[in-house]
Amino acid sequence: FDQRTGRVAKLEALVRWQHPQHGLLAPAAFIDLVEAGQYISPVTLHMLDMSLRYCKVWHEAGLPLSFSINVSARSLADSKLADAIIDRVAASGIAPGFVILEITESAIMTDLSITLGTLARLRLKGFGLSIDDYGTGFSCMLQLSRVPCTELKIDRAFVNGASKKQHLRIMLESALDIARKLNLKVVAEGMETRDDWQLLRDLECGEAQGYFVAKP
Repeated sequence: FDQRTGRVAKLEALVRWQHPQHGLLAPAAFIDLVEAGQYISPVTLHMLDMSLRYCKVWHEAGLPLSFSINVSARSLADSKLADAIIDRVAASGIAPGFVILEITESAIMTDLSITLGTLARLRLKGFGLSIDDYGTGFSCMLQLSRVPCTELKIDRAFVNGASKKQHLRIMLESALDIARKLNLKVVAEGMETRDDWQLLRDLECGEAQGYFVAKP
């Protein structure tokens, strides 16, 4: 949600598993098992294919929306997955600039040399790269500046309730300042109340997502 224009700017594709016995499962219930096995790349590509189909429908309807999907640390070390992402997006007719790949701080630090090479390739092809859950990892500004990212997503831990808690507001302001100094777009996660929405507007935060705008 663009805080300046009041419009939906882009969407995040979130995986769910419709389990035959346990019903609809959120990622916390199964994603670690998927990542530990051999299925994380197929799941990532399946999410990409579905998102590209939706994106094409939006664009044909006159809605030039972008979308983001999450990419795991294990996937970033797989050069074949990067090739597959590039090829599928090219075949879809959707410009890479409408596709944002979200990665966590911890994923970046897992194998920095391999990860940076993969990210650089994707960025050169025009993909957006977003640091997800910013503030919960252990990266320093120097390491962060080496990553060719285009966006920071500030973790909900620093956003939800920041209008009521001074220490959260200070950390939120600090994260926004870092993003500006690195010339990055910023998305605040976990915007769930009108007060937090107003605070983000007052702090001139570019974009925000959360239950105040729409639930998953």
